Amino acid sequence: MSVTDQASQESQASQESKDSKEYVFDPTWDQETERLRANEAIWDPGTIERLERLGVAPGWHALEVGAGSGSIAGWLGERVGPTGRVLAADLETGRLEALRAPHVEVARIDIRTEELPAESFDLVHSRMVVQHLEDRPAAVANMARALKPGGWLFLEDTDSLPLFRSATSEDFLQDVRAAGYGLMRRSGHEPRGGHFDLEAMLATELEEVSAEGRAVMVRGGSFQARHYQLWLEFMKPRIVAEGEVSAERVDEALAEMGDPAHHWLTQVLISSFGRKPR
Repeated sequence: MSVTDQASQESQASQESKDSKEYVFDPTWDQETERLRANEAIWDPGTIERLERLGVAPGWHALEVGAGSGSIAGWLGERVGPTGRVLAADLETGRLEALRAPHVEVARIDIRTEELPAESFDLVHSRMVVQHLEDRPAAVANMARALKPGGWLFLEDTDSLPLFRSATSEDFLQDVRAAGYGLMRRSGHEPRGGHFDLEAMLATELEEVSAEGRAVMVRGGSFQARHYQLWLEFMKPRIVAEGEVSAERVDEALAEMGDPAHHWLTQVLISSFGRKPR
């Protein structure tokens, strides 16, 4: 093998390794907006309850990292009002354009490589983002630095172990869960991400650090269940190609998710909180 050929192969292997760690979901997928909105339908009520508990008020400056399709950034914009400021940040900002207002800014920000403005926000919130990142402690430290003295960091990431627990059977949908989350893990997702959020926050200067978990019961055929159907539909080509499950089994699982007779537990979403010293 020539030196050129060897270098080419090494470069290709390096790129494949890099690609394997890219965010598992495609932001340009034609059903990604629906998937994000169904995910919001599951988690927004609990997130808003916790934001209210933190005391988000008119005049606050808030940063939403990984704003998705904008539901929480929109709520923050209404809550902080015209005397406040909201920065809705994501790698794909097209879904956020409708949020723009004199006090709501939309920006493409990569938390992995871009340093956030120091001591600029009363609140930094991020949901289901950090667990997809390779260097989670660095991202958490970056967000903590962006807080004003007395400001709150509020991170939400999951523990996937309870997903699909059901009265139907002990192994309800566990084969597709294992296949899908195996693929996600190989793409860089940490299925115990919420636990590591807490550890990363404890390693910063933040005070009053605490965490709690919540889960939701989902009924088959609901809009909440649609999130899991879209998750599996997106995963289907790759998990079938890898021989994890058959296409027939995926279709059967999708039908089970669409059946109102079935109810199952979501992941546990772990909410971690920490406050910058005054």
